[in-house]
Amino acid sequence: MLIQINDRASYQITSREYTPEGFLRVPGHVARPGIQQYLARELGLDGDPNRIIKVYRPPEEVFDAESLASYKAVDITDEHPAGLVTADNYRVVSKGVVTDVGVQDGDFVRCDLIVKDKTAIQAIESGKCELSAGYTAKYDFTPGVTADGEAYDAVQRDIRINHVAIVPRARAGRQARVFDHETGGTSMPVMITIDSGRSIDVADAANATVVADYIDRLKVTADSASALQATVDSLNEKVTQLTTQTSDSAIKQRVAAAAQAVAWGKRVAGETFTSDSVDPVEIKRAAMAVKRPKVDWASKDAAYVLAAAEILDADMEEEEEETKDAGGNGKTRVPKNATTDAMVQQLFQLAQDAATVTQTNDADKPVVSRAQAALNKRMGKGE
Repeated sequence: MLIQINDRASYQITSREYTPEGFLRVPGHVARPGIQQYLARELGLDGDPNRIIKVYRPPEEVFDAESLASYKAVDITDEHPAGLVTADNYRVVSKGVVTDVGVQDGDFVRCDLIVKDKTAIQAIESGKCELSAGYTAKYDFTPGVTADGEAYDAVQRDIRINHVAIVPRARAGRQARVFDHETGGTSMPVMITIDSGRSIDVADAANATVVADYIDRLKVTADSASALQATVDSLNEKVTQLTTQTSDSAIKQRVAAAAQAVAWGKRVAGETFTSDSVDPVEIKRAAMAVKRPKVDWASKDAAYVLAAAEILDADMEEEEEETKDAGGNGKTRVPKNATTDAMVQQLFQLAQDAATVTQTNDADKPVVSRAQAALNKRMGKGE
């Protein structure tokens, strides 16, 4: 599996030489064997793109003759380009050139560089002097353990260099630098301790990547915990509500309210009225459906049903009062639909007053009978 990768290696510049043209000649360490850490997305792997993949670079691959020869004449870039340096983009991205093949220098590969771009030279002089090789390689994703007992997830083989980039932080560590005692920047390690108790130097780019990934996972965990707590709070609130609703006093109140609604329903719909519901609103809805079947009570909301029930209550109370008056003082109740103009009221009163009179008129007809006849005629009932 051939993959393009940008390997960040940091090494100290120990010498600096300027040409008459103003170019900067410097040697630098650009690679080393051992295990380096990559994100899964850098290797084009499926699954969590931010998981750490430990890749082993065996010495025999890093110092392979063909691999070392591939350093010669590759371009130097300021940061890595979007892809490999090619004939299409070298005029834009090239800032210099590696003048010869790479050579083994202890545990590192050393190259001679000539940086020609003024801006890149100024960046190095300001402390941006770590190096990162961009290359292609084949990967064998067979896990294993190095001779030193360190586990890895894959092995890197057939390393072929494409360019060497000047970067702020290199994957191979702060030793992967151009050789210069005037490095600038921070040379001391920046240590943090994570919750496992492990101390990590975040000035190292590889470690910084691990820490950044760790922090991202903590954020996800924190967000999940916050969402879970919100769910727990909501459930606790519902439990409190249900506990209140199912208390003895609450149940008694609900039973009493249902019983009152059923009693009301029998008044409205007759003694045969029954309901299986314990909801007072639904009980009243069922009673209203019996009382006034032409209304679509199923489509009415609770407020409508309760308002209609109150109006019906008022009507029934009025009728009950009128019935009580009629039975309590001997007066006949006027029908609600009767005409109530002054003349009819007078005739009606006359009929009541004459109820016990035995006097007759010229036609020998009781006065009350004549009054009642007039009232009946007025109300359209005939004699």
